[in-house]
Amino acid sequence: MRVHRLAVSALGCLALVAAWEVGAYVVGGRSANPDIVWPHLSDVLGEALPALAGVDTTGGQQLTGVAEPSLSGAARVLGEQALVTTLRVVGGTALGMVAGVALGFLLATTGWFRRAFSPVLQTLRQVPLFALTLLFVIWFGGTTTGIVVFVAFGTGLMMMVATQEAIASVPAVHVTYARTLGATRADVLRTVVAPAIVPQLAATTLVVVGLAWAMVMAAEFLGTQQGLGRLILFFQMFQLTDRMVVVAGVLTVLAVASQLVLTQVLARLTRWVPRENG
Repeated sequence: MRVHRLAVSALGCLALVAAWEVGAYVVGGRSANPDIVWPHLSDVLGEALPALAGVDTTGGQQLTGVAEPSLSGAARVLGEQALVTTLRVVGGTALGMVAGVALGFLLATTGWFRRAFSPVLQTLRQVPLFALTLLFVIWFGGTTTGIVVFVAFGTGLMMMVATQEAIASVPAVHVTYARTLGATRADVLRTVVAPAIVPQLAATTLVVVGLAWAMVMAAEFLGTQQGLGRLILFFQMFQLTDRMVVVAGVLTVLAVASQLVLTQVLARLTRWVPRENG
């Protein structure tokens, strides 16, 4: 079964590569500048990737004479920028999840808090997140702190809503049964409600992490001097599409890897949850 899944995944990757090359021939072949419109993967891997060794990581432009094209140099540049972006994703997601779960608990279980803050929080969750990117850039000046706070804001609102819905879906019979055994309100929240909402929050976490990567990219496009998003912005300005594809590939690998790792971690944390075979 495992071999079959790997084979299917490999076929999917090959199909994606084939589709890209077809697009390069069809779309790029019709253009006067095919390398700008849709570069071939051979050009991306053979020329653009090694050329990243000479990129100024504080600006993104190509610095002639600074470093010869090489895979090791490109790996260093990409690794440095990937680390910056990843730390922003991790920091913003962690902060947002903690704040979101806490707010969700308070809104679902505390009447006065719900009456006082629910209208404001429910209004904020209706605002398109990416429309606020410029505001956070203005407020924080495109710093890492601003990006982390922006990501925390978006992920926190999502976790807040998920926590409220998860608590509301806890079967009332479980709470009633615990009360009949003498459990206090705090005991019910700790031993009944909290464990019951973990599976639903685990599923939401996977969505939140994907959103965090997108939010970090949006913030890095607009106002920061480091990160993978900044590199893409500069490559776009100089019409270096092949280099943009390289950075986009790195982002894809990081996002997929984070999903795979998180899936395994959450599976272990929720291994007590009954699962259907298959």
